[in-house]
Amino acid sequence: MTLRSYGRLRIALTVIGLAIAAYLTLLHYDSSVPLACGSGGVINCETVLSSPASMVLGVPVAVWGLLWFVVAFVLALMWTRASGGGEPPHLRAAGLAWTLVGTATVLWLVYQEIAEIGRICIWCTAIHLLVLALLVIEVRADQRPEAAGP
Repeated sequence: MTLRSYGRLRIALTVIGLAIAAYLTLLHYDSSVPLACGSGGVINCETVLSSPASMVLGVPVAVWGLLWFVVAFVLALMWTRASGGGEPPHLRAAGLAWTLVGTATVLWLVYQEIAEIGRICIWCTAIHLLVLALLVIEVRADQRPEAAGP
């Protein structure tokens, strides 16, 4: 896979993440938006999205996720544009650092869902998988010879 292909994949994954995070943010602020997720048993988005862990510093986690994906999208665009001549080292470092921040957050959120809340949100799980996929792409693209840059 070429660096440009990795870049396109990053853009696609961040757009999907933006859409899901926007939906979850809308759910938080507009009670008329229907929750498209189970609300009984282990799969219970309602319980997860209304738990204390759904807020950080008084801001819904969905909003933090939306902001994270906006930055990831901008980095993906910059990466795709620069990848024709090799990605600049500072851009590679920024992308990796941002993805590691997202991965650390995902690990904390998964712990909250499983250990503290005892319920799983499918939408949250989709976001978590997207962040982990972006980490894999970041690492794999960095291992390509043409990633060395100028």
